[in-house]
Amino acid sequence: MCQEYEDRRQYPRAANEWRRALADFGPGVNGSRQQRLDQIVKNWGQFEGGRVQPAGVGATLEYRFRNGRQVAFDAREIKVAELLKQVKDYLKSRPGQLDWQKLNVGDIGYRLVIENQDSLLGRSVANWTLDLDPKPNHVDDEVTVTTPLQKAGAYLVTATMQDGNVSRIIVW
Repeated sequence: MCQEYEDRRQYPRAANEWRRALADFGPGVNGSRQQRLDQIVKNWGQFEGGRVQPAGVGATLEYRFRNGRQVAFDAREIKVAELLKQVKDYLKSRPGQLDWQKLNVGDIGYRLVIENQDSLLGRSVANWTLDLDPKPNHVDDEVTVTTPLQKAGAYLVTATMQDGNVSRIIVW
C-alpha cells in the first residue's frame, strides 16, 4: 500500500502508511521501512546532470530538492594538472595490464568522493547559501543555482541541505 501511494505521488498518505508499517512491523531489513519514510519526509537534495560550462560567466547548476528550506554550497578547485600527471606517471610505469580506472579522467568524481583522493583537491574558492521555498506535501522542486565560479577549471561543488543530506557534482 505504501508503495502504491508513492507511485501515485500521494506522499502524505504514503508517509502515514510507512509510519503505520513501522509501528506494526518494525523498521524492516536494514531499516528499509524507516529509510522509505525518511526519503519522503526529511530534507533532501541532489544535483541533476551536469554539463560543461563556459568560463567568465557564473556556472549554473540544476538542484532538485524536497522539504528543505536552505542549502549551503562549497566549491573546491580540482588539481587537473595533478590528475593528468598521475595518468602520465601510471602510463610511464608500463603496467603489465592497464587499469582503466587509473586512466579514466572523466571519472574524477568517483576518485574524489568514493576513493577519497583528496590530493587532487585544491583550496575552497567559494561558499554560499541559497534559501529554498519547498512545495507542500513533500513534492520535489528544482531550482537553477547560479554559482560565483568565473575562472576556467574544474571544481567539486558540494551541497549540504540544512538538516538533510549532502550531494556533490563536478563542474568543468
